[in-house]
Amino acid sequence: MRGYDPMKLQLMKDHELRIRRAIDAGFYNHANGTIFNLRTAEAIDIIGNMVNGNADSIDFDYFKPLDVFARMILAQGDYYGVAEDLWPGPLMHYETSMRDPIYYQYLERVLGFYWQFKSYLPPYSVDELNYKGIQITNLTLDKLITYFEYFDADISNGLPFNRQNSKQKTKWEYTVFARQKRLNHKPFNFTMLVESNITGKGVIRMYMGPRFQNVRQLRLLKKYYVEMDQFIVDLEVGQNVINRSTKDFYYNVRDRTTYTELYKRVMRGIRNEKPYALDMSEAHCGWPDRLLLPRGLPNGYDISFFIIISPHIPPKVPQYSTYTMGCGAGSGSKYGDGLPFGFPFDREMDVNHFNTKNMIFKDVTIHHIDGLDQNKE
Repeated sequence: MRGYDPMKLQLMKDHELRIRRAIDAGFYNHANGTIFNLRTAEAIDIIGNMVNGNADSIDFDYFKPLDVFARMILAQGDYYGVAEDLWPGPLMHYETSMRDPIYYQYLERVLGFYWQFKSYLPPYSVDELNYKGIQITNLTLDKLITYFEYFDADISNGLPFNRQNSKQKTKWEYTVFARQKRLNHKPFNFTMLVESNITGKGVIRMYMGPRFQNVRQLRLLKKYYVEMDQFIVDLEVGQNVINRSTKDFYYNVRDRTTYTELYKRVMRGIRNEKPYALDMSEAHCGWPDRLLLPRGLPNGYDISFFIIISPHIPPKVPQYSTYTMGCGAGSGSKYGDGLPFGFPFDREMDVNHFNTKNMIFKDVTIHHIDGLDQNKE
């Protein structure tokens, strides 16, 4: 096994230290005399460009791309050199990085910059958390169930014997599948009752995280709350009944249409058996719908849901591209409103006034069903 390159490892440590020192100092003084303030909420964009080391970095010569060094060190490889000397590895490609468990340890390290920066921002005030005139009175959910199911992945297009032989004029006439067990969940709905004294728009955020005993414990667990959904609603004076299905969750995406299925649709259209849809756009990126819930336990796995309704504040850069074109990463555009991602868990909490009337916690239990034959039915 190839050992770590001590020079690359030291370079990565040096670049990490530069970022941490800038965050702790609260400002960065450029060589040209420009001073950048790192104690505002908007400075998160500056921190992100510093960590990424991209063209928008405030000082590209000083803050280098950590991701490049980390991948070379952790994969024990290199992006440059003679082809025979390069060692392939899952971390050397973005498409295969998620196969390696150490990749998630690296992401946790990168998130350390984010939480370090957020620790210097003041906690949200009551006015920033509250939505005057809005109160969530009740929240109900369907029973949460997870299970394993078989999934057949079509791998025919990636096998060499599926190609036509130019000499023998023969072709492999079979479809090859690879079967695996995958985690899935039963689709569920939730219903929320909201009492409103005003008429207007609101933004609903739904989170999932570990169960806690008191708000002080939540201060330590807030970083593990994951945003599941975000959507805009029209609120009327009186009681509002809001229903939402997991099938409508904004971040969720379904499985991609396989090449074989697409080919069958084309052929059915050619034979006039079924009209072929010209627009079958699919999500360019997103969270797999089947992984929305963590695996439950036969006796139940305890978690908590959190929902907050906030006033609709239009973002400075509205979302101008659809999910079929891209994720919008790096564009500065936001979906929903102008509040930061992770609100209100992205800052330190003042336990004295965190739980306002426009938010609600709901303790739920996830049950897991064993038996693939039963799940198939």
